[in-house]
Amino acid sequence: MIPTQKRKITWRARVVMAERNIRSVSELVRQLESIGISISVAQLGRLIDGKTQLWNQQVIEGLMTVLDCELTDLLHSE
Repeated sequence: MIPTQKRKITWRARVVMAERNIRSVSELVRQLESIGISISVAQLGRLIDGKTQLWNQQVIEGLMTVLDCELTDLLHSE
């Protein structure tokens, strides 16, 4: 049987940031830059707040590195 409702992905990046005492997107951008990932504060803010549907694999991998987490920690499927 094919599901009738589209599943939704919810970002949990803000929760993970809070658990790691990272208080701002700017701070997270600095940490990403320290491992060679370049992204603007505005772009990362849109990504973290779930306001974009396009995800850059390199940025996601960078987030997993600096936040020391897995992809399942960053995303929740409903």
